[in-house]
Amino acid sequence: MPIPTRMRFAAALTMFASLVLSGPSAAQDRNDEPAPRAGGPAFSIELNRAVPTDDGCRLGFVTTNKLGSDLSKAAFEIVLFNPEGLIERLLVLDFGVMAEGRTKVREFNLSGSSCETIDRVLVNDVSACEGEGVTNEVCASALTASSRGDISLGL
Repeated sequence: MPIPTRMRFAAALTMFASLVLSGPSAAQDRNDEPAPRAGGPAFSIELNRAVPTDDGCRLGFVTTNKLGSDLSKAAFEIVLFNPEGLIERLLVLDFGVMAEGRTKVREFNLSGSSCETIDRVLVNDVSACEGEGVTNEVCASALTASSRGDISLGL
């Protein structure tokens, strides 16, 4: 026997209401933080701040190494884009030694690059990711990026 249209509508309305009332997902609650990788290796990089200096801009990053091994070197090729979407600069940022399971803050002074001319930062490539059992490819596949400021950071 077919289900009456009124009952199908009520069931659909109930399902819709439960979705709406459950609120935003956990990922949305965390203010642009990348979703953790379930059980696998992870390396997160967050652009935390951009501070104008006398000769350019100082970018502050927060990184977390959960690759399963200490890193003797972690370096990333990044690209700076201006507000028009044009490439402003390409450079390598060396984060140095990174212990497994630890969070590290690093700041980089970008002489000649004004914070106002940086609209977006792209992690273009993994330049070095060295540790026991860790390769550049492992780092690249485990990498997540986020930003807390007006300048976006992406992969």
